[in-house]
Amino acid sequence: MKTVALLLTGFACFLGRGVLATEQPRGTLLELHSCELYAGGCIVSSEATLGGRHMVRAWNFTGGKFNGADLAGLQLAVLQSSPENLAVPQADPGQAVVYLPQAATAVQREALLGWLKASQPDLKAARLQTRTVSIYFSATGAGCLFSAGKFLSVKTAARETCETGACGEALWYSPRSETSVFTVAVDQASQVTEPLLKLKWNDAGRRSVFLAKFGENTNAKDLYVSTADLCGPTGKLF
Repeated sequence: MKTVALLLTGFACFLGRGVLATEQPRGTLLELHSCELYAGGCIVSSEATLGGRHMVRAWNFTGGKFNGADLAGLQLAVLQSSPENLAVPQADPGQAVVYLPQAATAVQREALLGWLKASQPDLKAARLQTRTVSIYFSATGAGCLFSAGKFLSVKTAARETCETGACGEALWYSPRSETSVFTVAVDQASQVTEPLLKLKWNDAGRRSVFLAKFGENTNAKDLYVSTADLCGPTGKLF
């Protein structure tokens, strides 16, 4: 009887872990920085102190729940401005504006804000303000499109590889958010206009974007891969 009880207990624990994994918020992440993430050492050094002070993060939830609210199909974004380089893990988080989806219910928006505060420890010390806007996040095959109302817009493209392998460029940073796998993409065009932060920031043509997956039930953590690897066997981004 003891053996049967132990087996049943183990099976229940296994099912419990399965339920938790199923309900864990998961999806894709875009993280745009105001500095190069993949470049030569001279460029990175020149931007290390005065560059990288702005950052946009956008999450596209493909599944999962938080505080009982279903997050599948919802999006969330954060714009930060800091006196320090936000590509550095321990940088001052500064000020932030959180963009919540207009299409969500009040309960879902509350859950999204709760998930953000619980899952992004660097924001606990940030001064947060919120906006409710229409949010768009879509894969384009070689990149993605993202927008949050009239305040944020980002279009990315795949990073070109160095055929000779001797271009002297390398990856210098990792995503500020926890991910399973990530890659670096090119900021094809980005525009930020946020009166709450008195910030206007336009950029293009720089390898300043992380594209990633988060919340997956996998042992991988912050694993850098190529765009082709992130796209998977179907060739479709994410």
